[in-house]
Amino acid sequence: MSAQTKSVNLELLGANGLAGINFDTRFKGNYGFGYSVGLGYGFSSTNIDFAETAGRDGVNHQAVVPVELNYLFGKHNSHFVLGAGLVGGVVINEAVKKPSFGGTAFADIAYRYQKPKGFNFSIGMKPNLQNALYPYLSVGFSF
Repeated sequence: MSAQTKSVNLELLGANGLAGINFDTRFKGNYGFGYSVGLGYGFSSTNIDFAETAGRDGVNHQAVVPVELNYLFGKHNSHFVLGAGLVGGVVINEAVKKPSFGGTAFADIAYRYQKPKGFNFSIGMKPNLQNALYPYLSVGFSF
C-alpha cells in the first residue's frame, strides 16, 4: 500500500470565500477518496452563501469552515476531482453588527495537478445550493 498524500493549499474564491487555507489528504496513495478541511474569509454586499442571512443591507464579513469529501480520478499526477461538502460559519453585517450563523452544501468539480510530494494546484468550480457558481484556484504543497 502506498503512503497517503497530504497537502496544504491556499484557495482563492470557492467555498472559502475570498481566500482560505485547506488541509487535504487521500485515504491512501495519490488518488481515490480523500477529504479536505479549511478555514476561510470573505465579504460581500449580498449574501448568497448562507440563506439564513440573505437580504441584509451593508457589507457581510464571513468567517467559514469548509469540509469536503472528494475523489481524485487518475493514477498519475493529473486528476479530475469530484467532491461534495458543507461550509458553515459566522457572518457579521456591518449595518447590524450582530453575528449570524449559517451554512450551505457545495459541490467540487475541478482539475488538479498533484505529485505525491511537491507543488500542486487546482482550478475548478464549487457550486452551492443557493445557485451560486464559484470558480476557484488553489496552489499548495504536497507531502
